[in-house]
Amino acid sequence: MKIHSIKLETPTLNQVVDFYHSMLGIDVALVEAGTAHFQIGQSWLIFTENPDFKGQYHFAINIPCNQIREGMAWLERCGVELIANEKGETRIDFPNWNAEATYFYDPVGNIVELIARRDLRNESERSFSKESLYEICEIGIVTPDVSAWNTRAAESWGVLPFDKQKPAADFAALGSDSGLFIVVTEGRKWFLTDMQASRCPIEVKFENEAAEVFDLKEM
Repeated sequence: MKIHSIKLETPTLNQVVDFYHSMLGIDVALVEAGTAHFQIGQSWLIFTENPDFKGQYHFAINIPCNQIREGMAWLERCGVELIANEKGETRIDFPNWNAEATYFYDPVGNIVELIARRDLRNESERSFSKESLYEICEIGIVTPDVSAWNTRAAESWGVLPFDKQKPAADFAALGSDSGLFIVVTEGRKWFLTDMQASRCPIEVKFENEAAEVFDLKEM
């Protein structure tokens, strides 16, 4: 699966523009009518302002598979504080996924992840920069019924469970290393945080393995 774009709500657009563009240096292609478009590799991160919005999202970005430490150092140089686990570690190993990741909050509380997936074999010898952010590769989907959402994804879009993660009642990963829906139940805590997942408006443009493109809108 490939994620072409995700559209999220934010209570304050200026804060996300200052963070993603001014701090991280990510190109902002358009800011108008309460909406900002950031280009992240082959995908788009879109924020639309809603002053009444209360909630958080989770999404992840693929980076070179050999540069998790370089990615962490880049974030820290940009002034970003990384989220640690109970052992104080900020570099998280996922042996079943053959990947390593690091997590941080953006200024409006969204949980953002940089993940280096060895099976993508997308090594780079260049210095880590915004150009090392290859694509949005995960988006969190919150639902009252994970199993029912999984069935919908398979029947409507041909998106199947990730072959490295067996679905559970409260968590499932659907798709591939290039793009995943991270499907969780309402109230489940997001990884590394005490933040309970809640349903938020979201729009996702994505492509399945048959190169069919779909628009998903969750409220």
